[in-house]
Amino acid sequence: GLGTTINDNIIKTKISNLIFKLDKNLIPDTKIVVNNGSVLFTGRVTFPQNKIEITKLAWSVKGVKEVNNEIQIVDKSSIKNIARDLASLGEIRARVISDKSINSLNFSIDVVNDKAYLSGVAKDKSEMLRVKDHAVSARFVKEVFNYIILDNDTR
Repeated sequence: GLGTTINDNIIKTKISNLIFKLDKNLIPDTKIVVNNGSVLFTGRVTFPQNKIEITKLAWSVKGVKEVNNEIQIVDKSSIKNIARDLASLGEIRARVISDKSINSLNFSIDVVNDKAYLSGVAKDKSEMLRVKDHAVSARFVKEVFNYIILDNDTR
């Protein structure tokens, strides 16, 4: 409806402004679509950290229910490193999705150079710690950065 469309446009504008403040050069290479509080990013960035920061910014906006970051990274990493990161990402996602005490739609997970980056909104500290524990236990993950926020609102 009209109210949802207005809220989605407000969310998109807030995210765009945050990305612009982070690095105005990221705006031309990224596209944001918001549909009923679900955010989809597409495009390209040079560095993995840019993708992670964009995801983190999106989760900081009130009303965001889900973040899907499909931005491609043009930085060239070794094939071995990319394979390990993909394996870790798949392992963490599988564990989070299969854990019945976690609402997996509320979290974004990125793995870059054996470092896992977690973001999203947890209903309580227990849910946040469960997601973090799944990331810590992944085979190739050497470090976990937890950007999950606790929130009791209805997202």
